[in-house]
Amino acid sequence: MNIQRKTPKAGGAAKGVNSASLSTIGMEADYTQFLRRRKRLLAEGPSGEFSVAGKRAMTLCALVSNGDNGVIALELSNTWALRLGAYVHDLRKQGLEIETIREPHDDIGGWHARYVLHSPVTILGEIA
Repeated sequence: MNIQRKTPKAGGAAKGVNSASLSTIGMEADYTQFLRRRKRLLAEGPSGEFSVAGKRAMTLCALVSNGDNGVIALELSNTWALRLGAYVHDLRKQGLEIETIREPHDDIGGWHARYVLHSPVTILGEIA
C-alpha cells in the first residue's frame, strides 16, 4: 500500500510521522471524507443552549437515550468511543452533570467507567 497516494502530502512529510504506523491503522481512504458527515447538534441544558459536534454529539445522544443506565465505551462501540472519558470531560465543560461510576471487571481485574447523565438535556435538532 502506498501511503503517500492515499493520505495528504503534509501527513507524510510532517515531522515525527511514521508512515508504517499510518498503514497499520487502516488509513486507506482520504480522511477528509469523515468531515462531511460530522454530526452537529443544538441542545439545551441547565446553562442554556449549546452546540456540540462530532463524537461529542454522538456521546451526548448516547447519554440522553440511555438515561439512568448510562453508557460505557464498549457498549457504544469498539471504534469511535475509545476516548469516551475525553468526550464526557468536554460535555462537563458545557455545564452538564455527568456521574462516573467505577465498575469492576470480573475476570481480568481492574475497572471501567460508566457515565450517567443527571442534567436535564433536550436535543433541539441537528445543525447542517
